[in-house]
Amino acid sequence: MPQFWLALFFLIPFVIVLKIAFSDAQIAMPPYQPLIEWVGEKALHIKLNFANFAFLVEDNLYWKAYLNSIFVAAVATLICLLIGYPMAYAIARTSPSTRNILLLLVILPFWTSFLLRVYA
Repeated sequence: MPQFWLALFFLIPFVIVLKIAFSDAQIAMPPYQPLIEWVGEKALHIKLNFANFAFLVEDNLYWKAYLNSIFVAAVATLICLLIGYPMAYAIARTSPSTRNILLLLVILPFWTSFLLRVYA
């Protein structure tokens, strides 16, 4: 069952975006041309447009944005690891009564948006 939800909420949108990435742009609704068209009665014609990807490689703005995103993700991952592992180790090594308080302190920030919606 988890595979179904993974396919539904991750793979299907991914395939849709991939389809848009390989199609030609047009001014209409939808704003892209179909990838597969019938030619005649029994022949399928597949049109893949690689110019979109060539444009990404050629333009310096996209490279800078991509490298900046990778840098921010790496720094955020490193900070989370430096804070998370010692905190998890401390929580695992404390007594059960203190462990509950520390777990509450870790979980409490995730309740902020819910509490604001309830009491606002």
